[in-house]
Amino acid sequence: MRTLSVFQGASEEELLRFLRREAPRLSTLRRVLVQPAGSSLLDVNRLSLDFPGIGYGHPLLVPLLREVGASFDPESAMTPPPNDTQTRDFIISARYPWAHDRIA
Repeated sequence: MRTLSVFQGASEEELLRFLRREAPRLSTLRRVLVQPAGSSLLDVNRLSLDFPGIGYGHPLLVPLLREVGASFDPESAMTPPPNDTQTRDFIISARYPWAHDRIA
């Protein structure tokens, strides 16, 4: 996994600006890894954008997951899973399905 950029902001507005500026540098987005120390947004080539400090219980976690199109339950996303690593993997669903522009 190679990091392209690291988020340094503190507000939701800064988070959204960062994502809209940096996400186009990645290929197709695949998943968000959430850990107690922070989160990482990964593409198909395992390039990442890192979000240190945005882990379980952080108020910016839900806006991050929503903005990238992750499939998640907002209530359970805020609590760590009961496994040893406390890592949760959120899959990013297709944002633009095939032939979406051909539907009348």
